[in-house]
Amino acid sequence: MGTKSPILSSRYADLVVDFSPKVINKNADVDLFQIVIDSNIAICQKSLADPLDCKTKIKRALVLAIQISNQDKIAKVKEAIINLEKKAATDDKPGLWGFAFKWLILDFGKKVTLNKTEKAELTKDLEDRLKRVEKDVWLAENAVSLLAEYYANEKDEDNLLRVLGILEKSLKTNDRTNSDALLKVHAYEKIHEIYQKYRDKAFQKAKAASDRISQEIGQLDLDWNKSLKEISVTTEIKQKDIDDFLKAIFSDKDQGKLETTVAKMAINFLPKKEAVEKQLNDVSGKYPLQFLCTTQVVSDDGIPIAKLSTLEEDYDNHFQRYASQYLQFGSFFLTLATDELKNRISKQKITEYFKNSTLFENENKEYLERAISAYWNNDYLVSSHLFNPLIESAIRELIKNCGGIILKPNNLGGYDRLTLSQLLNGQGSIIEAIFSRVGQNMAFYFRLVLTEKLGMNLRNDFAHGFGKKKFFTRDVSDRLFHIMMCLSLVKKKEGEK
Repeated sequence: MGTKSPILSSRYADLVVDFSPKVINKNADVDLFQIVIDSNIAICQKSLADPLDCKTKIKRALVLAIQISNQDKIAKVKEAIINLEKKAATDDKPGLWGFAFKWLILDFGKKVTLNKTEKAELTKDLEDRLKRVEKDVWLAENAVSLLAEYYANEKDEDNLLRVLGILEKSLKTNDRTNSDALLKVHAYEKIHEIYQKYRDKAFQKAKAASDRISQEIGQLDLDWNKSLKEISVTTEIKQKDIDDFLKAIFSDKDQGKLETTVAKMAINFLPKKEAVEKQLNDVSGKYPLQFLCTTQVVSDDGIPIAKLSTLEEDYDNHFQRYASQYLQFGSFFLTLATDELKNRISKQKITEYFKNSTLFENENKEYLERAISAYWNNDYLVSSHLFNPLIESAIRELIKNCGGIILKPNNLGGYDRLTLSQLLNGQGSIIEAIFSRVGQNMAFYFRLVLTEKLGMNLRNDFAHGFGKKKFFTRDVSDRLFHIMMCLSLVKKKEGEK
């Protein structure tokens, strides 16, 4: 290498170093490693490149010096790294500070020799910088992440908790964090995750802090109305489309055949897997950025209930969420169909139909009659509350009659009934088998409407008193009545009692 330019010397010597193992199946000569190391040091000392480029080059020099185990070169690179940070560092650019501490103490601490003074100076410099930037959440997090890892490695729990406490205070007092309920919850979750990281490394004080933050999250006073935005979309539907849709369900040839009409309604309003997948693929194609980051899912009453990662990593949960939205999109047509059913079928006739259905024939007749009467009279709050227990007992009856497990031993020498969630998750194959001719996964549909957090979760919300307002609405009652119709399709085989 005859050139006097450190940049050219570094570039060409590094090409040989990099490609020799791939081209000639052996490492380049040590002299070439040393040329790259010395050239990169010179580039940084003479500021022949911008600070970020110098940072890249000096790290390359450090890696190569360690690779050839040349202690003299390692020492020179170490000195160059420390000097580069002193020269380039500015508080508002974390990419230009903290790297000396990270490389020399955390990443390559076992390969680079630091005396006590050097280590103390690097630590003090980072601690001093943290004092200057602690009110800026992002900058404080950069400093704390390095110091926390160092103190954890040193088993210094007091200093570990001290720097984590600085970040906690920064997150809690930040104006932007406190401007929005979702941002506030996210900040507390971030604090919790950090404490949890060191809790898992057996730091008892971190465990106590993690538990404290969990309790604080549950006690947050949040104004969700200011955080959530309502989005509405107007879709024009032609009257002819509505008429054709209703004719397909209530055809003249089926006039008077209530069982046929109920079956058509039951099957028509199930979530079709292909349609949901198409909708999800269409949306992810149009808005790819929405699926490249974590998505926060919020319940009807404004409580964060789940975080979904990218579509590729978390497809099943994204699918479940969009299947629930698919049901909501179809609620308009379900309402039209049930209105038409009410116009054609009397309250007495529909009540008799359910009384004679296999899964409801042993039901309390007065209870069943009250539920259907309330629905036919448009009292949706009452009908929804009465439908939920009817549905659960019908599913339990179905699983019991098919030989499934509905009880589990308790510690009192008796038995407890399995919850609806346990029945639908653990005994779902029975439901799938019974409804196999329908062509859709009925157990998935029941979970989606009744027990899944990413679905409508109607049974759980009803049982626990969450989202009470939604039980006044028609679409909830319509959807529960639809499940009643699905369950009414189950018939005994000939010869069964």
